[in-house]
Amino acid sequence: MTQRPRTTLLFATALVLAAACGGGSSTATSGSTITFAAPVSQTGAFGQAEGLYTLQGYKFCVQTLNSKGGVTFGGQSHQVALVTQDDQSTAATSAQIVDQYNDQGHKLILSPYGSGGTTAVAPVVERNGQVMVDSNGADTAIFTHGYKNTFAVLSPSSTYVTTIIDALSALNPAPKTIAVIAANDGFSQHAAETGVAEAKVKGMTVVGSYTSSTKVAANATDVSSALIAIKGTNPDVIIISGHLNEAVAAVKQASELGVKPKYGFAATVAPPTPAFISALGASAEGVIGSTQWVPELSTSDSLFGTAKDFLTNFTNTYGWSANQYPYQAADAAAACEALALAIEKAASTDPAAVRNALAALKADTFYGHIEFDSTGQNASKPMYVIQVQKATFVTIYPSNLASKQAVWPAIS
Repeated sequence: MTQRPRTTLLFATALVLAAACGGGSSTATSGSTITFAAPVSQTGAFGQAEGLYTLQGYKFCVQTLNSKGGVTFGGQSHQVALVTQDDQSTAATSAQIVDQYNDQGHKLILSPYGSGGTTAVAPVVERNGQVMVDSNGADTAIFTHGYKNTFAVLSPSSTYVTTIIDALSALNPAPKTIAVIAANDGFSQHAAETGVAEAKVKGMTVVGSYTSSTKVAANATDVSSALIAIKGTNPDVIIISGHLNEAVAAVKQASELGVKPKYGFAATVAPPTPAFISALGASAEGVIGSTQWVPELSTSDSLFGTAKDFLTNFTNTYGWSANQYPYQAADAAAACEALALAIEKAASTDPAAVRNALAALKADTFYGHIEFDSTGQNASKPMYVIQVQKATFVTIYPSNLASKQAVWPAIS
């Protein structure tokens, strides 16, 4: 697979894109620069994949905004600067960075990658009177504290495994038994718990006691203990609720340990990422995964165009294959776009005004519909399911968006 270029941003780096304002209104004058600030993983557990995808999504959004005249209000067109700092994939560091941003006068925040970092940042944002749009922190627990200044564009954690279960139940043969490996973090556990409940509703039996013996450390690269607990139960499908490291380890070590599901593997987060295929090669074939975004969506907007336009322009910019695209970048771009739309709606960069504009925002975008409920979640947004087929991401669920049928059973 072609190596992708990576731009390394140093500690506390500011990206200011000096595109001309010609894309805006012909009557608009050049206004002051608006700063979006984000702690983003560039090292640590998420630095080589999920954090990189998030960073590229933010950068691409800012570049696109500025190329089209920036953010326009009050008769002026404002360019956007993106300030980023490496949180080293550590939640406490994410929070410290956002506190430093406040000291520097940066009130408009884009979230770090992941639920852990976003969980740590949200109370800081609240305390400081900042406002944050969350791109990749899905854990519903973030939104149970009454925070007023955090808004998530992505679907909540409750949909990650339930969507996989719904897709599996529509296949022939539909699995009758599943085993679930879940990482020991809030997002993964909640996704697993709601998925197990959905499986039972669909008449599936859960084997392997996922709540105890198949719980693994977050970002673990060794999940052999969970696989050994599953061995002998002969599940139709093994589902991994976690992130890239856990999913790669499960698929790789299952083969080494002789743990073979009858039909195939499924996982949250990891399968619809280029790093999953590069890590596993042929072993990635047939794995099913839930995703926040697919290019078959029919919605569009004036910034990015259609979903397919976004895919083409983003992958061309960063050197990804159009057949292997990181959905986290779409999440990040959508969060950035939502913040820009709210500023225009508020006709102000005052964080309180932007917060109120976000609370009232209703927008159809390349990413789908964005509308926040009273807790700050985009809770009505659906998720989708892809399968890796011939090193390509193929949308298989829901049926109205499917680009191909699933190869099923995926394991011969």
